[in-house]
Amino acid sequence: MKSFAELFKRYRLRAEFETSAAFGDALAEKGQYYDDSIFSHWQKGTRVPSNRKLLITIIEIFVEKDAIKTHEEADEFLAATGMGFLTEQEKELFHIKYVSEAPFQVPAEITHFTGREEVVKRVQKEILQRNIFLLHGPPGVGKTSLAIKLGHLLRNKFPDGVLWYKVDSSNIMDILLSIAHLFGEDISEIKDIEVRASIVRTLLTKKRLLLIFDNVSKQDKLYLLLPNTLSSCVIFTSRDNSLSLATSYTSVSLHTFTQEEVLSLFKKVFDKKYVEKYKKSILDVGEKVGNLPLAVNIVATHIKQFNLTPQTYLKQLEKEPIALQQLTYEDKSLLQAVSIGFHSLDKHAQNVFSSLGIFEGKDFSLEVVAFINKLSLQHTEHILRQLLDISFLEKSKTRRYRIHPLLKLFAREQIKDPSIYLSAANYYEQLLLFSQEKSSNKMLMYEIDNLVCIFKKCYDYGYWNEVITLWNPIEKFLSDVNEVKKLRQIAEKIDTTPIINNLQKALTISMTFLFVYWVILNVSMYQVSFWGSLYSLLYSLIPLIGGLVGILRSKSWGLFSSNIGKAIFFISAGLFSWATGNIIWAYYNFFQNVGIPYPSFADLGYFPSYLLWLCGIYYLSKVTGVEIALKQNPRKLFFLIIPFCIIVVSFYLQFFAAGQSVVSETPLSIFYDFYYPLLNILILSIVILISTLRVNFFGGKYKLSLIAILCGFAFQYLGGFIFSYTYSQNTYYNGNIADLGFTIGLFLITWGTLSFYLSTKKEHTYTIDKYYRI
Repeated sequence: MKSFAELFKRYRLRAEFETSAAFGDALAEKGQYYDDSIFSHWQKGTRVPSNRKLLITIIEIFVEKDAIKTHEEADEFLAATGMGFLTEQEKELFHIKYVSEAPFQVPAEITHFTGREEVVKRVQKEILQRNIFLLHGPPGVGKTSLAIKLGHLLRNKFPDGVLWYKVDSSNIMDILLSIAHLFGEDISEIKDIEVRASIVRTLLTKKRLLLIFDNVSKQDKLYLLLPNTLSSCVIFTSRDNSLSLATSYTSVSLHTFTQEEVLSLFKKVFDKKYVEKYKKSILDVGEKVGNLPLAVNIVATHIKQFNLTPQTYLKQLEKEPIALQQLTYEDKSLLQAVSIGFHSLDKHAQNVFSSLGIFEGKDFSLEVVAFINKLSLQHTEHILRQLLDISFLEKSKTRRYRIHPLLKLFAREQIKDPSIYLSAANYYEQLLLFSQEKSSNKMLMYEIDNLVCIFKKCYDYGYWNEVITLWNPIEKFLSDVNEVKKLRQIAEKIDTTPIINNLQKALTISMTFLFVYWVILNVSMYQVSFWGSLYSLLYSLIPLIGGLVGILRSKSWGLFSSNIGKAIFFISAGLFSWATGNIIWAYYNFFQNVGIPYPSFADLGYFPSYLLWLCGIYYLSKVTGVEIALKQNPRKLFFLIIPFCIIVVSFYLQFFAAGQSVVSETPLSIFYDFYYPLLNILILSIVILISTLRVNFFGGKYKLSLIAILCGFAFQYLGGFIFSYTYSQNTYYNGNIADLGFTIGLFLITWGTLSFYLSTKKEHTYTIDKYYRI
């Protein structure tokens, strides 16, 4: 006969009381209060309880925990203390058999099992009428825990036993062999699965038992496991929301915990006072892990184990999200379970599921998923149905879906190509434009968090075209719906650039000096002299230095990988080229004694500068969205005739009103006479369009700089016009008013360009996809 110490230790462990304190808590709930040290004496055998009422209470606890399963075990436990066996009156207290021959294979009940009251009541009520139940839901939602709970609760309704099998880690041949063996039949020699299934069905014909098959899938031949009698019942658990069965079954969908269930679980782990004290923080923690039962259970246990407050744990989660591999249950983790489901999908479905990781909002639309994956709506809907079938997705509103936060983390880890954010940005750009045209924000209201997340990702990856294009419409939309604070983080980073940087200050001082110089030069008697040529050389330094710095700074915007990078580069290259031409001009003045070297090798610098500027101002128009603004503007015809009018007026004033005869000029001179004004006019036309339509681009962050550039090109046009006119009238000299126009123009263009430097609080990695083209 075993000692009381041995039996107490056996049943305590079987009841899953990991510590003496946990057993003491269970006794306290029954109204019996003892110091934890007494339990250590019992287990060591140094003391034995002598109070029969206490022993009956202990037996009651062990029976409830399914540790003591028969009257024989209860009698043995009581007799070990020298108090004999249970009386008939005491036996009636416990719902156990004297001899239990029926097999019961269900695992021990889950500690802190919470919630699911409605499902439990429904299954208990209907199990004998409906016979087959399917409990389905995503990994970690508590399907297995619920099935275990039901197995224990339904035990008394099935006198022939409750059998439990994990189908994902067993094969059906072995399961059939095990069932037959339990009922005294050896079918190991039978290799035909259909014959084995037939024999098992025959064995179960007159049995009344419950079969629980955990973690099945559509691909399993589940019909082989079904008994052919209505007296036996079956519970399946699966992530699939339907099974390939010819017979009818009742499907029960398990969802994540409600707030009440989250609080209820914390009450079991802690107590009511604790939950009342930290209610809001507990709900926030639950929300952070998507109220997934497995995650909530592990979080609550972790908080108690390490003596943390929910607020502290929440801060930890915000710094580093919970890892799926940390969420373990039975013999595997949530990461493993999700991976199995993910790899069961075909390649297209895997790509679509991975793409869902880019969304930050509560849900997303069918249309955006189709767009970013370059699929038809029909094909996309088919794939989303596949994901719904395996509980990787849930339906939200009409044509909208949602994904659990923890599954979203897994999906996000599968994203290998960040250019998917570009596709999403293009979709939302079109959606913003459509909403503006319709003057309705209804469609966008569902997309606020998704939209802001995509915008931030484009910023993080240095996709400046998308950042610039989206900024204005997003800012306007968020302002309209009082959510502009969501962009504050990005706005603060962009605003780190000073309004006027040091280089711009130096330029301003230089321009002041040159202006004073020009005034003195033109009120003195030294206009046509060394001092005029020196002025021409000095103001070349502004575009020379500014152009070099601007080319370098264009790298901060991705250089040729974005329109704004191209705009800054080409404008800066134009400045440098123009300066080169002007330095060559000065060389003719000082060393060749040529006062007005036109045309000459100096045009090798001037000539490309206007082409570069035209490219730069063209890309600047794309950056600022002139094309979109023209489409939306009812007076777009008016803006389109502006260039024509400027061309007519300019050429009239330059060639006819001035009375200049182009016939007497050399062919090269004639070409330049038309080339420079024409390029100037084209640049000025685009400048006018930008200044009248989109000067507030990028939320107005660079409005002053943009105005400077636009005014600079206007002065550049004016300087070129005056040069052509005075040259034709033989009144041009170095340092005249045309050069002042050039000086002011070049100063403003350089000043504005140098402010376009993205100074942020973090470094960026520019990973523009090789297939991405603007």
